Amino acid sequence: MNGRKTFTTFAPLLQWFLVTASLEGTDEVVELLIPQDTEGVTVEETWSMVGMRGTASHDLVLAEAVVPEEALVSKVDKTVYSKPNPYLLHIPACYLGIAVAARDEAISFATLYIPASLSRPVIETPHVERLLGEIELELTVARQLLYSVAREWEGKYEASPPGFQNADLAAVKTFVVKTALTVVDKAMRIVGAHSLSLSHPLQRMYRDVRFGLHNPPMEDVAIRQLAGRALQRWEASR
Repeated sequence: MNGRKTFTTFAPLLQWFLVTASLEGTDEVVELLIPQDTEGVTVEETWSMVGMRGTASHDLVLAEAVVPEEALVSKVDKTVYSKPNPYLLHIPACYLGIAVAARDEAISFATLYIPASLSRPVIETPHVERLLGEIELELTVARQLLYSVAREWEGKYEASPPGFQNADLAAVKTFVVKTALTVVDKAMRIVGAHSLSLSHPLQRMYRDVRFGLHNPPMEDVAIRQLAGRALQRWEASR
């Protein structure tokens, strides 16, 4: 095995690595399960990002690493990449979680903070009440979209549900990430300049949540898929 696997999440802690590789001289792609202590396997600490720093997604480097035949997990059917993959829902779930944490942090602050210009906590002011209401509305819609698509898939078990397309998964990811971005922003508006302190959790959430823009599927791909589906449905209804 020779090559480099980027974005290897929690790389320093893993005992096994699942690696997708091409077989030299063939068109085959395989998945291999490689033990961490295999000779020629090293982790290069390249993860130096402004956000998601806790994932420790360093590079896995394979240099003449020899693995036994039993390391072969499966041969990859390339057509699988064009099929809906419900496991992608873990991505919007992650960013929805960050958004909920940001909301909770804003509420915690607003219920305790009393500025010199007021005699009561800022959570009782119309401005903060409106922001919290908007946050809750956005979180409710995003959560229901995520859960409904997950339920649709789970209800059909292993088979892809009729009409279930990559566009459904792409719509969830795109909408939830957009929601998470605006929710964290509004939470920071509630907390104000305090949220920009390096010791404050909201500034970390702000940095972390922006990674959602760069997780698959990309927004332009999602929008194109949704546009194509809209056109197909319109033509079918004529």
